Amino acid sequence: MDTNDRAQMLKKVQEAEFAAYDLMLFLDTHPDCQTALTEFKEAVEKSCRCRREFEAVYGPLTAGASSAAAPWQWSKDPWPWN
Repeated sequence: MDTNDRAQMLKKVQEAEFAAYDLMLFLDTHPDCQTALTEFKEAVEKSCRCRREFEAVYGPLTAGASSAAAPWQWSKDPWPWN
């Protein structure tokens, strides 16, 4: 497992999730902006896709995404935030 590839994939997840969150905050104050709503939906789809791709290779990012029989054993080193 190449740590550089892992770091790049994790960065894509973080960027996609940040974009979706930022657009959500914008929509809180501009709920009628159709452009922002369209971009938000696209950002959420991208965020989900990036997360699925990362988790398929490196395992779950959160305990809730784990399919382990013992959820508290959901992650192996390194932790997702390392």
